[in-house]
Amino acid sequence: MLDFPIESTKNVFEVRGVSVYYKNFEALRNVSMKIPEKEITAFIGPSGCGKSTLLRCFNRLNDLIPGAKVKGQIYYHGKDLYAPQVDPVEIRQKIGMVFQKPNPFPKSIYDNIAYGARINGYKGNMDELVERSLRQAALWDEVKSKLRESGLSLSGGQQQRLCIARAIAIEPEVILMDEPCSALDPISTLKIEELMHELRSQYTIIIVTHNMQQALRVSSMTAFFNVIAGEDGKRSGYLVEYDRTEKIFSFPQENATQEYVSGKFG
Repeated sequence: MLDFPIESTKNVFEVRGVSVYYKNFEALRNVSMKIPEKEITAFIGPSGCGKSTLLRCFNRLNDLIPGAKVKGQIYYHGKDLYAPQVDPVEIRQKIGMVFQKPNPFPKSIYDNIAYGARINGYKGNMDELVERSLRQAALWDEVKSKLRESGLSLSGGQQQRLCIARAIAIEPEVILMDEPCSALDPISTLKIEELMHELRSQYTIIIVTHNMQQALRVSSMTAFFNVIAGEDGKRSGYLVEYDRTEKIFSFPQENATQEYVSGKFG
């Protein structure tokens, strides 16, 4: 197991030569990058380029996929996430996840927030934790009078903020977001983006998005991924370029990046 708490470093993650395989298929090829602390990093690129695959490596969700294999190293504050002694469950307590489709538990709003804290042995005041988490997710004022109602009764945008509050409640350091706005309307999307801006001072956030304007609005770092065909004709994802967001969108160094961010990408 990792010996938490850990000392903070400027970079939360360091990825060294990571490739991901699903059985014999190479989904992601030889990625190296560093993810800075308490900033928002966006992963952009076409479908099938490995954005979500890499995102799931950070909290070892790929472990749950039969036949998945990760080569290379991912370090979390200098500690190897894939070392034999590391407990993936403990990792997921420090590195939370918000998925593409809102997925509240079929429980009350209150119990959606309290569930993770309970199973992790939280000893503090649960009412205060629930309120604090909902306030951080900018949802408290909308649900404070119906905490015992089902989380499934909320609108899609409210459900997604409930899922963010649920992730916050276990007090992670990192929040991973896999296209968190793709199923939401523009108003709900704006609320999620505003929430990300508010959370960035407390959490390291990594977001996968197909929406380039969203990446430009919310992130300080952007990684552009693309696909390449192998000898067998199958397409693997790889990292093309990674830099400050304003540089990726205004002064990209690679032609493929320029074509993608300018809308010319085929």
